[in-house]
Amino acid sequence: MCAVELRVICIVPLKVEQANNARDALAKAVYSRLFDHVVTRANQCFPFQSSANFIGVLDIAGFEYFEHNSFEQFCINYCNEKLQQFFNERILKEEQELYHREGLGVNEVHYVDNQDCIDLVEAKMVGVLDILDEENRLPQPSDQHFTDTVHNKHKNHFRLTVPRKSKLAVHRNVRDDEGFIIRHFAGAVCYETTGFVEKNNDALHMSLECLISESKDRFVRELFENSNNSKDVKQKAGKLGFISVGNKFKTQLNILLEKLRDTGSSFIRCIKPNLKMISHQFEGAQILSQLQCSGMVSVLDLMQGGFPSRAPFHELYNMYQQYMPPKLCRLDPRLFCKALFMALGLNENDYKFGLTRVFFRPGKFKEFDSIMKSDPDHLAELVKKVNTWLIHSRWKKVQWCALSVVKPVL
Repeated sequence: MCAVELRVICIVPLKVEQANNARDALAKAVYSRLFDHVVTRANQCFPFQSSANFIGVLDIAGFEYFEHNSFEQFCINYCNEKLQQFFNERILKEEQELYHREGLGVNEVHYVDNQDCIDLVEAKMVGVLDILDEENRLPQPSDQHFTDTVHNKHKNHFRLTVPRKSKLAVHRNVRDDEGFIIRHFAGAVCYETTGFVEKNNDALHMSLECLISESKDRFVRELFENSNNSKDVKQKAGKLGFISVGNKFKTQLNILLEKLRDTGSSFIRCIKPNLKMISHQFEGAQILSQLQCSGMVSVLDLMQGGFPSRAPFHELYNMYQQYMPPKLCRLDPRLFCKALFMALGLNENDYKFGLTRVFFRPGKFKEFDSIMKSDPDHLAELVKKVNTWLIHSRWKKVQWCALSVVKPVL
């Protein structure tokens, strides 16, 4: 018997706009899978399967806006809002909380919290991303209806307003149902919403997936072998389903931030010295505006009044006990450190003792370390001073103890 293969070819009529959307969806799907393939191949080149420690470099586009801003720029600036909040938490909030826990009494530095802007974008049900997803699920979604819904939901929100209130003439020509302005941490940006609905849909026609799965090119077939589109969304025959680009972006961004919060972070903040992109030209007002918007002015205030260098008592004890005689090494780490500092006669404004560690003004730890590792003759003199300070300290303690138990004679 001969096996007979029967194929049924279905032709589904599409409108021009639907056909264009299907074509663009296919192009985005191919690009996305190519990108994932390159990342996978790069990871396979590492000579180990896993590691408990790593050094990561996160290079971001930075906050920016143009004369015309669409969905892509909206996602980029949303990412910058989240990263700016992480910067505020790590540098300003956590640092000041540490000072408070250690009882340093450092003056509080205030900064702008941008949580309300983040909620405007990502809050459930009423956030811009969820409103956009809801629009995509409608039988006949439109950018104008989406924009009107955003304005109606947030008509009294401080962070959102209509384009006609923009300072730029080019934005005042945009109708209310064609865009909105969001006041980000670094400035107001007018987003033109034409194309938002289309760009938010990452689904692919089932018929196109089937077409690619039968490609004669093995590499193209393999790119789509692990596709989950058919599982993630139920599609009617010939109808393009919906997979949210915005929520996929939000999920990936939150995973990134979780990883950042679980690691130690150092920051390099970059500025544009001028808007003409030429060397050796600095625009003072432009630079100051960037520093203020990025929170760097608050950071500098905190550094000026704070103690950026710090070390736990036990670490200092372990570092310098080899230079001290056994008698002094028997002291507990906190008393050991206090004796050293008092014997050295350091300026009390250059350091502060907390509950678990000592804090230094900028550059002062290096001075302290240089003294501790100086020549032996100087170190011998230091040991004498430490012994003298300990004797005085203990004698004062005995005096106070005696006075505290003596009752006044009536």
